[in-house]
Amino acid sequence: MNVKLIFLFLLILQSCAYFVNTFDENRLAQDIIAYRPGEKKLFCEENASVQLVNSDKVIQEVFEAFITQVEKGARLKFVDKAVLWSMVQMNMRPDQVSPTSKLQILIKSGKEFDYLHFFSKDDEAFPYLAGLEDLLKRYKSRHSLLTLANFVDAYFPNQFTVSEDFEKFLEEQKSSIAANPTFKKYYMRADETLKENERIYKYKLANLVRLHKSKGKGVKHELAQSLFTYKSPSTDLAAHCNYDMRLYSSSVYLIHKDFIRSHLFGLKAGGNNLFLASASQRLENIEPVGQSPFFKGASQTRSAAFCAFEFPRKTDKSLWMVSSDSRDPGQHIYHLMEYGLNAQNTTQDISALIGFSRHLFLEDPTRLVFESNRSTKEQLERLLKLNLPVYNARSLGNVWAMLEEKNHSNFIIDDRTDGEITCAK
Repeated sequence: MNVKLIFLFLLILQSCAYFVNTFDENRLAQDIIAYRPGEKKLFCEENASVQLVNSDKVIQEVFEAFITQVEKGARLKFVDKAVLWSMVQMNMRPDQVSPTSKLQILIKSGKEFDYLHFFSKDDEAFPYLAGLEDLLKRYKSRHSLLTLANFVDAYFPNQFTVSEDFEKFLEEQKSSIAANPTFKKYYMRADETLKENERIYKYKLANLVRLHKSKGKGVKHELAQSLFTYKSPSTDLAAHCNYDMRLYSSSVYLIHKDFIRSHLFGLKAGGNNLFLASASQRLENIEPVGQSPFFKGASQTRSAAFCAFEFPRKTDKSLWMVSSDSRDPGQHIYHLMEYGLNAQNTTQDISALIGFSRHLFLEDPTRLVFESNRSTKEQLERLLKLNLPVYNARSLGNVWAMLEEKNHSNFIIDDRTDGEITCAK
């Protein structure tokens, strides 16, 4: 597979003609550190009927026990478990997963499939909670959002700790956090912000749900469901994406001025019950939602890239992908399509494709940013022969996938970031 990927990669390099905007300068001259595949599980090798993905292995294990406990006294549908999993994310990353965050979802329950994107133009709106509430109604749950929030408050133990990325965020915003009494109480010990693996205060989510309900109909929430359809001329793979892949096919790359970060998470429970989601927001000011530890942001910001793929000749097969941690997350999925995504038939193949070296083209001046540490020697030598400046980047983007086939389905995570997966029967 590597020889084909290298050939396709070079074809892409030679065909690109137009690039816009610039990329983060601190990524352009990083030292090359040899890439060595780790031992972290990137997908379930067995046919696991229950799969959990996010950035915290401990929380995944706690969630399994939590669901078992709740089900002793309440019947839960798949949508209930998906909403509970979404609510648990809030105490993990209160900067990215807040009531004010946008929520993007791909969900399949039985034969029903939806792409849902919840956001708001209203500064006082809680689109994340409104989205979860909509999901419960859409999939006919017998439980309210407040009931599920009470389950989390009552039965989910306080095992939330600071991740490496959240530690960096707190350190970057140290002066603003120290100046705010609410944040200072939650996120500082003496004169320092919390460090990795230190405990995060568990806030009662029912309080936020009640606040959300008190706003009533005066606050407007938005829902987007439309996707662009694109079919690559070189393949029979049909992509339905929230980014217009036709722009990339014309070599137009719209690099956003801000680095797009999202908190990704997903759940599989049973054969055809699948859920993949992203939460993100723009923090214009560092201020809390009420007196809570959650950061108040704006949901009108660039999104993670979501794609649902169809394989016309294989009606029992489908593929989802989500891409973030980039200034142009859609570009990474487009490149995977051009590398021959339709020819990858197994979970192992797609995992290898996700792990393959990535690149981004930039302008002013025209140049290429490239994950040289993941390339082969031959590939590097051929790149250096191009009449184009080539810069090294240790890591570009974060791409997750869900491959569904007739008899099984698997999440596939990226080893570039802090994703974790749990597999259970």
